[in-house]
Amino acid sequence: MNFLVNENQLFVSPSLAARIGVQEALLLQQLHYRLLKQGVEKEGQIWYCQTHHNWTKQLVFWNVPKIRRMFLKLEQFQIVVSSNKFNKFCTDRSKWYRIDYEKINELLSTEVHVADELSPQKHRSFENAKKNGDAARKQEIAIVISHLNKMANKQFSEHTKTNFRLVDSILNAGYTVDDCLLVIDEQVGCWLQDIQMQQYLRPMTLFRPANFESYLNNALTKKRQYEQIPKPVILDFEEGEQR
Repeated sequence: MNFLVNENQLFVSPSLAARIGVQEALLLQQLHYRLLKQGVEKEGQIWYCQTHHNWTKQLVFWNVPKIRRMFLKLEQFQIVVSSNKFNKFCTDRSKWYRIDYEKINELLSTEVHVADELSPQKHRSFENAKKNGDAARKQEIAIVISHLNKMANKQFSEHTKTNFRLVDSILNAGYTVDDCLLVIDEQVGCWLQDIQMQQYLRPMTLFRPANFESYLNNALTKKRQYEQIPKPVILDFEEGEQR
């Protein structure tokens, strides 16, 4: 076959692209390829481990937020499952991915929707999924705002439209509640005792997308450095010599 450019090619399933979107189908195909080549068996399933940053090295035309959003959409379709439970360290930002091939077969048996209908909710009970999803998201946002109030001695409301929108956009970008809590803890530690900086312990600053990634990276770096500090050896002379 003659290609337009003589290099390794990426392939897309037209049937999947018509149902979940071209970019999502391309990412799914790449995950399938990695599962075949570098998959690891965990709990009876084949998983592939990768960070969002390293995904962008494989797919250089996408950035980290784009990768997060697409994986989130694939998970909403329930055709990709991700987890971090296999990571050895809490600071490890890798995620483990597997494909639910039965869900793909179910999806391929559905009718093709037009572009503005390409949404995971179209393939399940829309009203129930939306209701349950909204309730879960409200609870996540309440956890984040409550933690900020507790740590920074503030009284922000999770019901305020601006606060809700800011945290919601961060979670939609693929970040987790734990990421939000880590950023809060880090910035409280840096700013709480600084009279000039205390005022910035607020959702508008912490969860502005342009700020959040930088805050999170700083927090993860410090956490990683702390965990790498050798722990002191404690000698118990009362134990005596073991024979």
